[in-house]
Amino acid sequence: MKERLLCLAWIMVICVFFSVGVSAGTTVKGPSGLLTLPTADTLPAGGIGLAYHLEGGKGIGSFAYGVTPSIEAGLLTGPKEAKVGLHAKLALSQESTDLPGLAVGLCDDSLYMVASKRLASVGVRGHVGVGTRDYDGLFLGVSKMFNPVTIESGAKSRGMPATLFAVEYVKEGFNLGADVLLSPQVRIKVASRDLKSLILGVDFRVSL
Repeated sequence: MKERLLCLAWIMVICVFFSVGVSAGTTVKGPSGLLTLPTADTLPAGGIGLAYHLEGGKGIGSFAYGVTPSIEAGLLTGPKEAKVGLHAKLALSQESTDLPGLAVGLCDDSLYMVASKRLASVGVRGHVGVGTRDYDGLFLGVSKMFNPVTIESGAKSRGMPATLFAVEYVKEGFNLGADVLLSPQVRIKVASRDLKSLILGVDFRVSL
């Protein structure tokens, strides 16, 4: 446990000093959010999210649609055999300079309420919520966007993609991971649940 806490502390220090800006991705089960935890963000109206995540040899596919600027809804498949689940989120308030965004939602058989707020003083975005089943009471998250950089190599230069790093605390365990933004429409996820199992995913975003 001490080793995990020390690892988390170092990662948080790195995050605080190296980047600004945030952008919500798709969680393993489909709602807009971090790695496994939803945030107060929703897809824009007409926005579509398609994602596939692989964990422990089991795949989870998800679809999300921005019904209105405050409502997103969708479907998920797996990891349970022959099962299609639902997820939906309602943003009760939008994040502002002074107040956090607040949302309530359903993901498969789990209910949750979550607040998200950018903490300008330390340059990260914090998330706190409560939920049932998968979320099991209190959950916490911190996210940070690493700025894209350009590498100069003689007469050539290449851009490195921006990366959204996230740390989650849920069910008395820590999840760590990152979303690499290959483009505004495509990102890939590499994460670890409770520093044990590996999660790999790909997320596509389009707008109607």
